[in-house]
Amino acid sequence: KKAVNGAEILIIGVAYKKDISDVRESPAIDIIELLREKGARVRYYDPHVPSLAMKDSVVKSVRLSMALLANIDCVVIVTNHADINYSLIRKGASLIVDTRNVFKSGTKNVIRL
Repeated sequence: KKAVNGAEILIIGVAYKKDISDVRESPAIDIIELLREKGARVRYYDPHVPSLAMKDSVVKSVRLSMALLANIDCVVIVTNHADINYSLIRKGASLIVDTRNVFKSGTKNVIRL
């Protein structure tokens, strides 16, 4: 129930597919650009991709922590790497959009696509 404009959004996984570092044709890049166009402040976490070249800048992966999650309005799981601490995300995130069905149906504060 919050507008995208001004929202703090964290993208989990920007690689094209699970457990690799290749970002070519990754949907995460389009998602980040669309959210930025709508006025969101977008960050990402990906243990396989330390930096990401966007149209207008190079951005770096953030460190995943409870402190970070406490300041995020929405977490969007785009790539479901095996070495991501999903338990930490579930505990710390107020809203999760799960595009990879990492979380079971009915998990509190999770929207599965």
